[in-house]
Amino acid sequence: MSSVPELLRAVWARAWVRLLAALLALLGVLLLARVLQGVIVLAVVAFVLAYLFEPLLRWLSRHRVPRGLGVLLIVLTLTVLAGLLVWAGAAQLAGLLGDLPKFGTQLADLATHLLERLRGVPGLQDAPERLGRALNAQVSALGRNAMPLVQRLLGSGSALIGGATSVVGWVGQAAFAITLATYFMLDYPKLGPSVLRLLPVHWQGNARRLSGDVADSFGGYLRGQLIIGAGAGLLVTLGLLALHVPNALGLGLLLAALNIVPYIGLVLAAIPALLLALPGGWVQVALVFALYFLTNQVIGNALAPYVLGRTNNLSPAAVLLSLLVGLTLFGLVGGLLAVPTATLLKHWLETYWLPSRAHGPQPPGPPEQPGGHGPA
Repeated sequence: MSSVPELLRAVWARAWVRLLAALLALLGVLLLARVLQGVIVLAVVAFVLAYLFEPLLRWLSRHRVPRGLGVLLIVLTLTVLAGLLVWAGAAQLAGLLGDLPKFGTQLADLATHLLERLRGVPGLQDAPERLGRALNAQVSALGRNAMPLVQRLLGSGSALIGGATSVVGWVGQAAFAITLATYFMLDYPKLGPSVLRLLPVHWQGNARRLSGDVADSFGGYLRGQLIIGAGAGLLVTLGLLALHVPNALGLGLLLAALNIVPYIGLVLAAIPALLLALPGGWVQVALVFALYFLTNQVIGNALAPYVLGRTNNLSPAAVLLSLLVGLTLFGLVGGLLAVPTATLLKHWLETYWLPSRAHGPQPPGPPEQPGGHGPA
């Protein structure tokens, strides 16, 4: 009579049993991840922050700065910078929200003036009245929706308390992510070995290599995007200040945040800047449009491929093609992950596929000539 362990080994030896167990385990992991989605997002954000600052911490360690002191300096610096940016940007963004109804009215007047020219076109005599009524309705809705929002942000009382609840929750999540990132930065050298020890011994070598490949590819892309976003925001802020466009710092911060979306983010960030330039006349609108167009050309076609190519070891053409393929196939998420995925695939092809026997024998090198003697 077979014992229970022998029976279990016999059942586990069947391929369909192992496949069913793997599918059930995967389903359980997905369900658990869905339940813990908020916690997972905070943990990922904290780990990404720790990963981004790890090179700086290593540099400080090489210069005899203890890791704990380096982490403290980074956290204090980030806190001060974030406070200054929020203080400066919030006032300008609040001013932008407060001016939206005025800009909507100016846009409606401009559109009405242009539509008056359509009266002479056959069949479009009543088009200005219909479009004018539609624009006025939209402007009225904009005023009704924007002003209560500004009052909640700048006012006091129960409305402010109700709106502050979500803000406090967001601030609490951000503080928790920064706190968790601080612990990750302190223990970063131990995180990888601790996770690897949980895997079977014969898997640890491959897992270490693959995780290193993924970290290099996606880490380089994240650092490159931070450089590109900072450069784009700085260029636009300086240009808008030179053109005397209000809320220049807020618009620059908006561009730096939206620039994580390749190419599309800069176009979206240009819309409020063009609205703010309307009171200055057509010349200022044209100059702001030219500023964003030139920034898009410099960032999108020169700086972004160069920085991403240096950090990800890809040519500028490969960066642009991978972005195009990612945006076409998977939209925004595909555009965000296109470059690091292309880098990872390129590295795996060069490291594992090209030298393998399945790819074929390597071509022989050029024949060596005898030293000091050329062909007769």
